[in-house]
Amino acid sequence: MKRIFLEKLSKTVEITGNDANHLANSLRAKKGDTIIAVDKSGNTATLELTDFDSEKIYAKCITEIKPAENVRKYITLADCLPKQNKFDTIVEKATELGVDKLEPLISDRTIARPGNFRAKTKLERWSRIAKETAEQCARDTLPEIGNIREIADWLNEIAPTLGKFENGKFNGNGALLLFCYEKETEDNLAEVLREYKICDCDRNIIILIGPEGGFSEREVREIKNCGGVSVSLGKRVLKTDTAAISALAIVQYELK
Repeated sequence: MKRIFLEKLSKTVEITGNDANHLANSLRAKKGDTIIAVDKSGNTATLELTDFDSEKIYAKCITEIKPAENVRKYITLADCLPKQNKFDTIVEKATELGVDKLEPLISDRTIARPGNFRAKTKLERWSRIAKETAEQCARDTLPEIGNIREIADWLNEIAPTLGKFENGKFNGNGALLLFCYEKETEDNLAEVLREYKICDCDRNIIILIGPEGGFSEREVREIKNCGGVSVSLGKRVLKTDTAAISALAIVQYELK
């Protein structure tokens, strides 16, 4: 059944814009058809399409509005922008793998550095990709996409929210920042996550992926100073987009 995202659910709904166009022209929806609707809070309901005009589709709820579940897991993917349009694929796959927030970052070795106009265009495209993917894979929430910014500014913002992972133990307060680092030889991602599961805390995970060429030594020091834990994804050196998808798959498996 087709799934769409709306600002807010109510007993009667007006569907407009791209959603209305897609339903009417691409899916050939007609009066009496039913769809699943999800609002920004994750509430869901089944709608029956009741009427069409040139720019809107009218619908009514035919089931109770189901409240969003209280989930104790929040995953952020912070990814230093790769070359070309590889971040498009990262947004798509991260949405499929349940990421709640994506942070596009610029680091010392980032090659892709879009100006203001291109940045706005990219953010609009990534939001569209995330929405279309979320509808396709039957998610109940849309991932948030942050603004493109320098990694140092992002680290300064999140540092006060991070917990401490020391001597293989997590203190249970704050988010856990894990950055995938090709020079890490002791701690792999799966092992750290298994230890993290032991603490009785909300699963607030931030996965940080570097650009082509990896993090600079200065950045590694800054990430660790603010509480980041370096983890390995295995013996092979992965491409940045492969690393992001691999890390998220491991997170989903370990914290399922």
